[in-house]
Amino acid sequence: MAITLIRSLTATVVRNVTALKRDAKRLQKHSGHVFGTEYPLKVCQQAVAVSRGFKSLSDVENLAQRLGMDKQAPFWTILGRNDRHQDVLNAIYRLGIEYTENGPVVFTGEQEHSIDAALVLFFEQMSLKKLPGLILVETEAASLQDTIIYGAIKRLGAEDVLDGFRSLDLRDRNLPVSISTEARWWVEAITDVLPKNIQENLKQSGWADALTRSAHENAKSRNQMGSRNGFEPIPFYSVNEAAKHLAYCNAQPLWVTDDKSWPYDSVPKIEKDDERTVLDLINTLNSRKFDVGVSCEHESLWRPYVVLFSRNDSASEVLAGAVRSYFSWRQHRDQKSPVLYVSDGATPYAPRFLCFGEHTAVVNGLDTIPAGDDPGEFYGYKQALRVLGTSDGLQFMGKRVSMD
Repeated sequence: MAITLIRSLTATVVRNVTALKRDAKRLQKHSGHVFGTEYPLKVCQQAVAVSRGFKSLSDVENLAQRLGMDKQAPFWTILGRNDRHQDVLNAIYRLGIEYTENGPVVFTGEQEHSIDAALVLFFEQMSLKKLPGLILVETEAASLQDTIIYGAIKRLGAEDVLDGFRSLDLRDRNLPVSISTEARWWVEAITDVLPKNIQENLKQSGWADALTRSAHENAKSRNQMGSRNGFEPIPFYSVNEAAKHLAYCNAQPLWVTDDKSWPYDSVPKIEKDDERTVLDLINTLNSRKFDVGVSCEHESLWRPYVVLFSRNDSASEVLAGAVRSYFSWRQHRDQKSPVLYVSDGATPYAPRFLCFGEHTAVVNGLDTIPAGDDPGEFYGYKQALRVLGTSDGLQFMGKRVSMD
């Protein structure tokens, strides 16, 4: 009975709002005859709204949005919250936890105590900014439904929202999408998964920079370099070609025609063992199919993503780094999408591609926040804000609040 009454009242309100908009259009059409002067639609809408008992037109627009009548609002816009979502949100508000560009928000303690809060923070930020977000899941589970994140999604009643996300399991050999990013982010994603000593050798020798320049010019020479607001994605094919040239040739690449793009007298070289490690990773990536299908670079402009990868599969981690570049480096500083990173492993892990971790929330089972210099850590830990999740609630800046 209660549900029927609510639906009936909602339908009545929807009809009234629709009638208000229709009457405002009719008034605007005949405003010259009625008032002697033609008025714009906004003025007529304001007049009709006030005549119907609203304080202003903005009240009508807010009501329409809450009822899902705003056709421009993205599907992840929050129109209602269940009890669990509201309780967690109240705790977040009371503690003043929010995304920041200064560093990541890191939830310490067992993942199950923090995952609800991290998801609420993520969904609220997406809804507020009207920007698609990214959920990164590092796991060995076979599917998203087998991870802790899905249980939290169900508790929050957000299954329908999650269904609208593009879901990618980057551990699979063949993907139904095309993943491309800028040359420098391909190279960063590759070097980030390598041992730190090899990473340093690649940078100090100039090999990483040469790979970036060569891959960029290769894609440019084949007219396969896109450009959108200064972001120039290239296919992985060019990275593979450039890496093979660096390994097996000594002359400047033929596709580099501008001397300013190649400031080297000879091809930079690295130790054979390091070279073999890099080429093995690039060959593994090259054996996978992620160059045909829906363009992730384009789709991520309007659709949120949830991607699965594994610390034990370096190729999947490289691809996760490429996907993250769409939600970080491509965007303007004031228009950053929220990112949520979740790892359900027994040993805490965070990929280095998270870098500074701005506008990022992290849930990976840490007891304390490390320095960010060791394997399985990322630089952003140095600027992290710590939130402790326990069975009693959340603790932040010396204050504990229950989520029940």
